[in-house]
Amino acid sequence: MSYVIVARGTGLIVTDGPNKSRAYKTYGAARATRTRLCKKAGWKAGELSIVARDTYQAPKITVKNLMTGKDVEIDADTPWCCNPASETYWSM
Repeated sequence: MSYVIVARGTGLIVTDGPNKSRAYKTYGAARATRTRLCKKAGWKAGELSIVARDTYQAPKITVKNLMTGKDVEIDADTPWCCNPASETYWSM
């Protein structure tokens, strides 16, 4: 089992590095990283929670497909270049 750190307001994964889907092997490692984030990045301990990776579900948002005009549901942390509502997505 692995653990991720999640912001309570948005439900998005928070990390201390460039890897957005960072999972920690133990609860203690996730707790240590949460403490580090609170000290360095200015988070409060109540704003971050530790969740088991297999139970975490990314929040969804609805965007309008640029080509068809239909609504599409995507993960909230989807990069702009992978979002069908952007010109970048359709120009690749």
